[in-house]
Amino acid sequence: MSIAPPQALAAALTALGPRGRRRAATSASAMIAADVSVAPPVVDPVPVVLDPEDWETISTGLVQRMRLLDALYADLYGPRTVLSTDVAPVSELLQDPAYLRSAIGIPARSGHHLFALTSTLTRTQDGSWVVLEDAVDVPDGAGTTLEVRRALSRCAPTLYRATALRRLHPFFDSVRTALHHRTRTDGRAGRTVVLTDDDVEDPLRAFDDSWFANLLGAPVVSAGDLRTGSGTLTLRLPGTDADPGDAVDALIRLLPSELLDPLDLGPTRLGGVTGLIEAARCGDVEVLNPFGAGLLENPALREALPDLCRQILHEDLQLRPSVPASTSGRAGWLSMDPDGGDELVERPVRLRVLVVASEDGFEVLPGGVALTDDEGPEALKDVWVTVPETSALPAGPGEEPDAAEQSGAVPAVLTRGVLTAYPAMTRSIGSDLFWFGRYLERVDSTTRLLRTVLDTSNDLGSEHGPTARTAQAVLLGAVTDVTTTYPGFLARDPHDPDDVRTEITSLLTDVGRPGSLAQSYASLAHTTRTLRDLISDDVWPVIARMRSRFHTLAGQDSQPLEQGLTDIVDGCLTLSGAVADSMPRNLGWDLTEIGRKLERTMGLLALLRATLGRRRSRAAEARIAGAVALITESGASYRRTYHAAVQSELLLELLLSDATLPRSIAFQLDRLHSTLDRLPEVTPSPELRAPLTALRGRIGAWEPRELLRPADGADASDGAPTALLEEADAAIATLRELASALESRYFRPSESTSLWGVGDV
Repeated sequence: MSIAPPQALAAALTALGPRGRRRAATSASAMIAADVSVAPPVVDPVPVVLDPEDWETISTGLVQRMRLLDALYADLYGPRTVLSTDVAPVSELLQDPAYLRSAIGIPARSGHHLFALTSTLTRTQDGSWVVLEDAVDVPDGAGTTLEVRRALSRCAPTLYRATALRRLHPFFDSVRTALHHRTRTDGRAGRTVVLTDDDVEDPLRAFDDSWFANLLGAPVVSAGDLRTGSGTLTLRLPGTDADPGDAVDALIRLLPSELLDPLDLGPTRLGGVTGLIEAARCGDVEVLNPFGAGLLENPALREALPDLCRQILHEDLQLRPSVPASTSGRAGWLSMDPDGGDELVERPVRLRVLVVASEDGFEVLPGGVALTDDEGPEALKDVWVTVPETSALPAGPGEEPDAAEQSGAVPAVLTRGVLTAYPAMTRSIGSDLFWFGRYLERVDSTTRLLRTVLDTSNDLGSEHGPTARTAQAVLLGAVTDVTTTYPGFLARDPHDPDDVRTEITSLLTDVGRPGSLAQSYASLAHTTRTLRDLISDDVWPVIARMRSRFHTLAGQDSQPLEQGLTDIVDGCLTLSGAVADSMPRNLGWDLTEIGRKLERTMGLLALLRATLGRRRSRAAEARIAGAVALITESGASYRRTYHAAVQSELLLELLLSDATLPRSIAFQLDRLHSTLDRLPEVTPSPELRAPLTALRGRIGAWEPRELLRPADGADASDGAPTALLEEADAAIATLRELASALESRYFRPSESTSLWGVGDV
């Protein structure tokens, strides 16, 4: 059986042509890879189209299936009457490790237990729909569905304009409203959080989880962000002790049940949340999907569903379970040729569709992700649910839209029972924001350093005097000192072009080398992914372009390294602008700014120490100071201030004291001071104030000429150490003390919160 697309879509596909379809597929694949940070998936721009009749069959069947599974869960973790019948596979259920006895008797806050279900379906040759599998313990797919729709709608817009189809976001608006009413307590908005695995290896799954949380308007948390006590679940907020306002009312878990509570379920790799099952039993927090829902995925239970449906719901099961042995009995859907041909071909697919609890019961996401299911490469396809051309989607009861709403000019506003919930900032989110700022600054400063050193080395390499040789050796040594990639240039010949290129290439491409630019970028990209629900979508193309540039630097690209480094600097500037224009000026912004200012100050001090910490000849110092001015973007300010050639003492004075210069130490310390003052504190924290106060006093007392004078007893010859070496080391140590104090106070859970001092921290 083949499925013909709607006439308008068929015409649009024809007009797009083979080249246009391949171009759309390639662009969508690259866009998804950019957003998700995975290898480009195979994407088929030809959608799976479901007409209203097919969708009615699927949606009513899935809602019935959800009702049945919900009733089964309520019985298996309640009275367990189904186990006394001849229909249920009793022995298989009782032996299933997913059957968590400690979860028996946990109450549900609403009329049903289950919150979400992902079912995988396919269509047989006779036109009937069958279910291949259900994901009940950890449903997924919402984020991937939206990402595929977004990517293809941008890469093949003519296809979307040709067909009237149901949109996806209204579904999540409805679910969000239902969740709001489900969790509201005592006249206040309930707090919902989404618990995910913060060490998940699959970037696509991490992306899917973050998108789902974003759509629900709930923060993503890890096990370390939560704690229990007196039957309640609370958030560990940065720098403050829990109070009644920090209580969690609903926990949407996106990791398996057995990883949740080490007290009742045993130790796990994630640590879990000690006492979570007891908190759920007390009824102060609802866990969604509930503990032990994975039992409903039991293969023997799935085969018994038709009989159980008649026994429990007194209905025939509409979507029967099926495990086809081959794809020969499956319907074919119009698809691109996996062998690269120009003509469209028919390929069997399996659909993944999400069902979520709503105010009135359960609702099915009007779309999904289809995956081709034959011997060819698996391809992602969008799933469309069409709207009849002669009608529009019906309005809800009492929601007759006016003309403005029908035209799309004015969105309908939901005001019924809306309560405002204040946003949460957990310890792990705060830590990720802090390190996002540090890694962004580290990538930017390291790239600028390498670019300037390369440019300067190119100039100096053509000279054959002691001045050039000294300046080149100092600048290359500064790269190693600032990045701490020892032995680095200290073990290489700074005057051998091949040796220099080899070391710089290693810094650009070796991800496994701590301190390298490649490692710093990988850390930045990883940290950015953990903040997907907080950072603008505009950052992902920037991250993708930077990643692409790193890949070309590692390959045999004919483009000079200097140009590649310039592209990375441009990426850092774009990323900084995207974050600055989209991030609310709240605690998250302050933590990001603190991370950037700390990293920039430490990097600048390390640079000054490595380049100006020893006396050289006046000619060599002039070349070195000129390079430092380029790295710190201070050349123009220096010329406007001093109207003289670059001198070490004057440049140091500018970088130490000019509070208007964005890359000066004075500017960083002023911003650090004002930002620290905005951090939430229950009690004053001298461990934060003391290091910064001491640092400002120390640096304020520095006098450039004295700093650059050879230390007492030192030989004033070339290479003599100055006081700057010791002073910079002390200042950097103070900054590290401040960074550690910040992390201890705002990010790291105290062992005192654990019953045993270990296990849930």
